[in-house]
Amino acid sequence: MRLWLVLAMIAVIGIAHIFLWRSDMPAHLKLTFTLLNVAGWTIVLAPILLIDRWLEAIQRRNSDDHDNVT
Repeated sequence: MRLWLVLAMIAVIGIAHIFLWRSDMPAHLKLTFTLLNVAGWTIVLAPILLIDRWLEAIQRRNSDDHDNVT
């Protein structure tokens, strides 16, 4: 489920960029908006993805420790 949500979000962002680049704005403004968008999504999504991986590692470690206790 999570993979489909990420793929859908990437698709929507990609479509938005296609419409941006096909608009009649000056090229330097398009590039500025694209770079701001990339920076914004990186600031928002990077911590979420990194914390998710960290929590999965902790859960995996805890389940391994629980299985080894007899």
